[in-house]
Amino acid sequence: MASRRLVYLTGLVMGAVFHSLYGQYLSFILLRFLILLPFLSLLISLPAMLRVRVRLSASAASPRGEPAAAKLSVDSRCFLPVGCLSLTFTGENRFTGDRIGRRKFRYWGVLKTEESLSLPSDRCGVISCRLDRVWAWDYMGIFALPVKGGDPAVYSVLPVAEKPEPFPELDQDSALCLKPKPGGGYSEEHELRPYHQGDPLNVIHWKLSSKLDETIVREPQLMKRKRVALSVTPRGSQKMLESQLDQLLYLSRDLVERGISHRICFGAHMEAYIKDKNSLDEFMLQILSCPPDGSRGPVDRNKPDELVYSIRPKGGEGAVKA
Repeated sequence: MASRRLVYLTGLVMGAVFHSLYGQYLSFILLRFLILLPFLSLLISLPAMLRVRVRLSASAASPRGEPAAAKLSVDSRCFLPVGCLSLTFTGENRFTGDRIGRRKFRYWGVLKTEESLSLPSDRCGVISCRLDRVWAWDYMGIFALPVKGGDPAVYSVLPVAEKPEPFPELDQDSALCLKPKPGGGYSEEHELRPYHQGDPLNVIHWKLSSKLDETIVREPQLMKRKRVALSVTPRGSQKMLESQLDQLLYLSRDLVERGISHRICFGAHMEAYIKDKNSLDEFMLQILSCPPDGSRGPVDRNKPDELVYSIRPKGGEGAVKA
């Protein structure tokens, strides 16, 4: 409001010059009125300036590419309007690091209003937007009081589920493995191995031991289904990374709908056990809330009892590791 202050100072100087040249009672009254006018304006404006509330809100989430917006609400909470309300709107995509350009707003004589502020939705990520430098001005635009901008509004731009080509077989029955049977006993499946001290005599394979001149035992085995795991190493361009997220969302949703619990590894330090839609949604928001770590960790620490599918960008075939 520098221009309004300049206009007032100009008027005050002219009033002082008029008083010095004219020297009559009328010029004195005019000069005193000019001096007291800002304080009178502040006194009248103060109730609305102290009670005004500003709030920024946004809907929860939407898929990438759909229109996104935050809602700015202003309420004077007084029978008088606010002389002027100035504020700056800014934001950042926590996943990509992209910043939303600063937008400055001024509202004159506002009692209550709402405005929709568009948000970028062409990139996945959690967008955190806030209000900075919120000031309430008196009716003359000379005095200002700071106003709390409220809590930041958070909006999530989610991946668009896309079916991988070719589509992998990720059923738990598609990868079976044999494990030693706890406590031994009978089993249709068994593994031959050298005798260890403490093995019972009834597991010794006498016929094979006599041929090899070495004591061989039958170790009972159990057939065990491997747990499914989806792995993403976030590397490459933003477009390639979004392709991986799209496929991850499709595959995880498909497994959840079929009642197959699974593990997701994203980068070197983020992983979660997914058992239903809520746990999937929570983990997707966790992924999109911070910059991706391109370190290759999850593939290197695969568990031996898991069927792991490594998701690659569209155009690159994913790899299944049993």
